[in-house]
Amino acid sequence: MSLFNLADFSMSKHNVSDPTDWLTTPLSALAAVEGALRCQVCKDFYKTPMITNCSHTFCSLCIRRALSNDGKCPLCRATEQENKLRSNWSLEEAVQAFVRARSDTLELARKGNSQNTTSKRKATTDHHDSCNSPEGKRLRSSSRLQNTRSSARQTPQIQYDETVEVPDSDGEDDNDDDEFQPEPEDGLVACPVCQDRMKDWQVFTHLESCTGPKPKPQQIVPSVSSPIYSQQRQPTKAPDRLPTINYSMYKETALRKKMADLGISNQGPRALLERRHKEWMTIWNSNCDAAQPRTRHDLLRDLNVWENTLGARAPTTGRAVQNAAIIKDKDFDGAAWAAKHDTSFKDLIANARKTMLDAKEKAEKAARETEVEEAAKAHSQAQEPEVPTQQLTGRITGRIVPSTREPPGESFQ
Repeated sequence: MSLFNLADFSMSKHNVSDPTDWLTTPLSALAAVEGALRCQVCKDFYKTPMITNCSHTFCSLCIRRALSNDGKCPLCRATEQENKLRSNWSLEEAVQAFVRARSDTLELARKGNSQNTTSKRKATTDHHDSCNSPEGKRLRSSSRLQNTRSSARQTPQIQYDETVEVPDSDGEDDNDDDEFQPEPEDGLVACPVCQDRMKDWQVFTHLESCTGPKPKPQQIVPSVSSPIYSQQRQPTKAPDRLPTINYSMYKETALRKKMADLGISNQGPRALLERRHKEWMTIWNSNCDAAQPRTRHDLLRDLNVWENTLGARAPTTGRAVQNAAIIKDKDFDGAAWAAKHDTSFKDLIANARKTMLDAKEKAEKAARETEVEEAAKAHSQAQEPEVPTQQLTGRITGRIVPSTREPPGESFQ
C-alpha cells in the first residue's frame, strides 16, 4: 500500500476534519473561518489557547513544548517565556461553539449543494426534451413544470389580495387577553385597589387601610448572555503548577527521588530522566491552563504515549528514526537536504497530483452516469402512450366505447 493510499485509508477510518471540507459546498468561505480557529503547530482546533507577547495564539501544550525546546515563538521566532503566556478565553468559547455546529452545518451545506445540482440537471433534461419533441406532443413533465412556474408567479398576487388588516377594536394591548383570569366561584369579592379577595361586607373597612396594589413578582427571563444560553467559562480550581528546575543542580539520586514523588517513572539514564521530567512538567502545566482540568490518570496516559513514541520505548532503529535525528540537529542544513532529496519530493508531489486527478475523474464519471440514467428515465416516461379521455371514461363507467381503429382487412375492401 502506497503512502497516499495509506493516508486516505487513515483519514476515512478516523474521519479527520479539515478546512478544505467546505470548498465543495456553497459555504466555501467558512474554510478560512475554520482555518483561523486551528493551531498553527498541531493543525487541530485550539485546545486551551494561549496568547504570547507577540500576539500569536497556540494550544497550551503546543506552545509550552516549543518554548521548552528553544524558548522562541514558532511563527515569528521572537523570544518568549512560559510565565508570560495568557489564556485566550474568548477564542476558546468561539472554537467550542464552532465545533458543536460544524457537523450539522457541513451536512446541511452538502445536502443543499446536491439538491441544487439535481434540480439543474432535471431542468436541463426537461428543456432538451421539450425542444426536440413536436408541439402537439408535449412531455407531461414539461407541462407540469410550466404549470408549477405559472402557479408560482400567481401565488404572490393571490396572497397579497387575501391579506386583510384587522385594526384593534379598543386600542388596548394584546396582552390583556393573556392577563384575563375568571373570578373563582368562592363567594368572595376582590378589592378594587389591591385585588385581595374578601367577603363583601369587609370591603369598605378594608379600603380605609388599603396600601395599594402589591407588586407582582418579577419573572426572571434568561437573556442570551446568561449561562443558560451561553456556556460561560467557569473554571474550577486549577492544580498547583510545577516550577522549572535547574537539572545541573540536582544529583541523579535527588532527581530520581523527585520524579518518584511526582508519581512518574524514574528508570533509565539521566538524559532520559531529564526529558521525561520536562515532558511531565509541560503536560501538567498545560493542564493547569484548562478551564476544566483533566484527571491525573489522563495525564499519565499522555505521558505513556510520549514514552512509546519519543521516550524509553521509542523505536531506535530504522531509516525514519535516523532521518528524524538528523533533522533535529542544530547544525542541520535544510538547503542541502532539499537538494539531495529533490527527486523524492517531486515524486511525492506527482503521486499526490495523480491521486487527486484520479479522484476527480472518478467523481465526474459517476456524475455523468447519473445524468445519463436520469435522462434515460425521463425519455422512457415520455414514450409512454397517454390514455385518451373518452376511453378512460368508458373504463370507469363500464360502457363499451367503440374503438376508432379499423379491424385488420377492412381497409382493403
